[in-house]
Amino acid sequence: MNTSRLLLSVAVLAALGGCSTVNLTAKQFLPRDSGKVTQLKKTAPAYQVENIEFTHPGGAISRGIHVRKPDAQFTVLYFMGSGVRVDAHGGVFAKPFTEMNANVISFDYHDFGRSEAPDSPFGLADLERETLALYDHVRATTKGKLVVHGHSFGSFVAARLAAKRELDALVLEGTGTNAQAYAENQIPWYAKAFVRMKLDQELAAIDNRAALRAFQGPLLVINGVNDVQTPVGTSRELFDGLANPHKRFEAVKEAGHMNAMTKPQTLGVYLAFLGGAYN
Repeated sequence: MNTSRLLLSVAVLAALGGCSTVNLTAKQFLPRDSGKVTQLKKTAPAYQVENIEFTHPGGAISRGIHVRKPDAQFTVLYFMGSGVRVDAHGGVFAKPFTEMNANVISFDYHDFGRSEAPDSPFGLADLERETLALYDHVRATTKGKLVVHGHSFGSFVAARLAAKRELDALVLEGTGTNAQAYAENQIPWYAKAFVRMKLDQELAAIDNRAALRAFQGPLLVINGVNDVQTPVGTSRELFDGLANPHKRFEAVKEAGHMNAMTKPQTLGVYLAFLGGAYN
């Protein structure tokens, strides 16, 4: 259980008025960066990890990494989940792409991780503008096939991008229909009868079905069968509601929310999907 879900569970238990004990071990409590990007030097020695940055008109600086080698077959622009950052998790999310002979580019979100920004109001509309600027920059500086891949929260970012740009291919991993369903899935099953999620107007407007309604490019939706944060049923609901002749759905066996891309099943489907999309 990650920290946010642990705190939510504690809060729910308190709200229910129960006198409960939550047992923690040192391994659970102490922070670990088990997926540090520096590990790629050992796990993908043929690749170079280049630090990159992009300065937005308002002064915000998006910083990230470009994991690459000269003979890579395609490039992935990867949008991470909420709370995921390059330095702590880059070694994990980039590794599967190196196994597929692909380059990967990813930026930390606004004023998070390596990225910096002026102290000023920032909302989802601003995030969308930054996303468009980053995509345009990467597209202009990248040769060959560019795949946009969004995981979890990043799948909503990627879907909104697909509504504004013609993409070579789009991959949504651990995704769902809208922000309301996404938020409700974070509530533990035992508390769903007692807890109600109320989203503000800005969040409530986020809907992947609306964002992807007109998208007709190659689309791959990936979801772990054992994913409890974004259950496979919600991603399947999104997939089934899209009138896209170039879509494919893959339910990954023995995978949860964070590890679907580590499975050989997923890598095989990913390459087959891209092979079919570009032939």
